[in-house]
Amino acid sequence: MNNNFLPSPPVNAFLNNWFPNWRLSMRMGHNHRHNKSGATVIVGRTFSLFLLAMLGMGLKAFPQQIPDVRCHTEDYPVAGVVTYWQSPDVLKSVQVVVLKDPAGEQEARFDLTHGGTLISLRYHGREVTYGKPGGANVSMYIPRRGTEDTLKGLSPYWSALHVDQGGSSMGTTSTVAAVACSGEKTMRTFTMMVDTGVDSSFQPEPLLAVWAGQVSNTFPPGYSTSFSIETVASWVKNPGKAPAYYLQLEQNVINVRPSPALPLEWSLEGAAPWDYEQSVSYPERCTEKTPCTSSEAPVIANGRYQDTAHSVGFATVVPTSGLGTNKAFVRKNAEFIFLAYGAGGWVAPRRVFGTAFSRDLEGIKALHFTWFICAGGWEQAQAYARSIADRRENH
Repeated sequence: MNNNFLPSPPVNAFLNNWFPNWRLSMRMGHNHRHNKSGATVIVGRTFSLFLLAMLGMGLKAFPQQIPDVRCHTEDYPVAGVVTYWQSPDVLKSVQVVVLKDPAGEQEARFDLTHGGTLISLRYHGREVTYGKPGGANVSMYIPRRGTEDTLKGLSPYWSALHVDQGGSSMGTTSTVAAVACSGEKTMRTFTMMVDTGVDSSFQPEPLLAVWAGQVSNTFPPGYSTSFSIETVASWVKNPGKAPAYYLQLEQNVINVRPSPALPLEWSLEGAAPWDYEQSVSYPERCTEKTPCTSSEAPVIANGRYQDTAHSVGFATVVPTSGLGTNKAFVRKNAEFIFLAYGAGGWVAPRRVFGTAFSRDLEGIKALHFTWFICAGGWEQAQAYARSIADRRENH
């Protein structure tokens, strides 16, 4: 074969990999040039040019790798969890995404059935959250302070629009539409949020909930909302002693409908086991009766612990300085049933605590916020909150 037609080494490797018989075709074309005239003479040359043209068009794309966004998933048992409070149906398990911190101390699991919320956080193998749906959750309320006689004496949350990431609207949960991971280091989800209040607020354009391609057929039906939430979970270094890392949740909430600014009350919540009776917060002065502004409390920490030494449990740390709120406070009992019906309502055997703040949200605009789930002792979580506050003040 004439060496003038031999490709360069990189092209030669490509042809050997994808067209093992290319040399035979070249030889056939070479022989035909000596034995036949006309079109057959150019068979080998045409084939060579064809391959080189293909290589030229695809050479840039050839070395690129397909992104690997697969997640470590597993079935997580949730025996005894009802699909909704009136239903006899119970869940047996949910699929979860598993993240592990770089130090190998913690495992976090995120529930793909309930809005991508944190369902489990284990520190040195011990569960520190409730361990069932809603371990860490985002809720939003628009309380309805109606003047109707039927609403007299009732909580404004009883007939509120209740947008919820990890809750259920008559058995329909917030739909996770997409998920992507970087191994066991980070996870990203996109979720449409439901109205746990089942349209008790009588929205002008309500949305019936859909699950698995079926419109809710309960009575009353479940309702969805026009709010979507993106969650990015990752690990951040703890400058203190232990644990080595804390779980960070970066979230964006957007109302996909064009609308004027809505007066939302936000609640970033954690759920601890029932025997975690010890409640602590920082700053202690930020209560529902004496709320703080973002400038007064650039960070709010809130925790639940099993022991009086506050060593077994977890805390949420919520920076408020970027929220620009004039009302932020700690809720020692953030259970929706308690807010709506008072102490006499039935609740699951868990301790739901939250950091609440007021912040309007216009349609087609997102609110971005970051908060942290801090396993381990309160002393370290509080020190971490103080360090964030110090950094914000110095900037």
